[in-house]
Amino acid sequence: MHRTSVTEALLGTAVLFNTVFNMPDEPMIWQIFFWLVVFGILIACIETAKDWEERIRRRKKHEQ
Repeated sequence: MHRTSVTEALLGTAVLFNTVFNMPDEPMIWQIFFWLVVFGILIACIETAKDWEERIRRRKKHEQ
């Protein structure tokens, strides 16, 4: 896991919950759980995208 990925996921989670999602009147523990779920999804997506970028770069180097 890269430090930039964690930073991007934290910022994405904050932006998402401050702009798009409206938190219902749930207990605080559920709100924290939902934040962690969204953070986990974002970090997984960002890491997958970085892996794809590396594979594409390697493939281009091998083709040359």
